[in-house]
Amino acid sequence: MLGHRSDWRELEVASFADEVRRLSALASSRRRPRFVAGYSLGARLAAGMLAAAPDLFDAAVLIGLHPGLADEGARRERREADAARAYALRTRGVAAFVSDWEKQPLFGTQAGLCAETREQQRRIRLQHDPEGLARSLEVLGLGAMPFYGRVLSKTTVPVTLMAGSLDTKFRDLATDLAGRSAQVESISVEGAGHNLLLEAREAVAEALRRAETRAAGGTVA
Repeated sequence: MLGHRSDWRELEVASFADEVRRLSALASSRRRPRFVAGYSLGARLAAGMLAAAPDLFDAAVLIGLHPGLADEGARRERREADAARAYALRTRGVAAFVSDWEKQPLFGTQAGLCAETREQQRRIRLQHDPEGLARSLEVLGLGAMPFYGRVLSKTTVPVTLMAGSLDTKFRDLATDLAGRSAQVESISVEGAGHNLLLEAREAVAEALRRAETRAAGGTVA
């Protein structure tokens, strides 16, 4: 994704829609069946891909998805918050940013993970280019993306939304979206928080297996 790879400066991406188109083009080169999966920012971009090119995909798994902000005032406030984060990255560096990022209540449940897992995640975060992360916040932040709630409620692609039971905001978002479409199912992972890739890997693996089976036209057990 933009800002998260060493050659991000070479990408011609100036907007959320640009990144959606770039990723959709990559997906279109793959053989069917195709399914798309993403966590957090990845889930938001995957939702954009489903909205822009639904015929590309046969199933999707979106983890910790926010469908976007429908209210322009809320979008403006989020853009201002992300601009402040981008400024902090450019002036204080990635280490200070990561320390602040990890203190968010959203990640509080990760305190129960083993020290090795938490340290490995921190090492990955510290490897990022601060300018790349700043650019990602500006171009791909929640305030910069369209609202996809209405599109997801009309999707023809089978979508699985996952959230931890302790991540109440995102759990409720998933439940609400699932209640609006027969094609969308919601899975709440008991005892887990926001980052299911760290906190509930087996549950994520099972959801991906089921989505792959569904994408191939098989029967899901």
